[in-house]
Amino acid sequence: MSTETQKHNLDLPNAFADLDPLIAFFGASRDKAVEIDCSTVTVMPSRCLQLLLGAEQQWRSEGLGFSVTNINEGCRKSLTLLGLEPNRFEDEETV
Repeated sequence: MSTETQKHNLDLPNAFADLDPLIAFFGASRDKAVEIDCSTVTVMPSRCLQLLLGAEQQWRSEGLGFSVTNINEGCRKSLTLLGLEPNRFEDEETV
């Protein structure tokens, strides 16, 4: 198992953006810590949030690092609209 963190820049310019790059990233990083950079996300679609929450649970259950970074205002608004706290991924337990 590698200790190097794999980084992925999540590029979601709109709510209908393709999630295949994120899915492929998770598939290729199964045994590594991961970091998802949300600095260019304008809106967080519910299907993307489902992927992030599921991946977070999987990585944590395997003792691997999982972090979501650079959460901008668009992401925070989306998280709130989807029923989560706007700082959901910034809690100590999830970073």
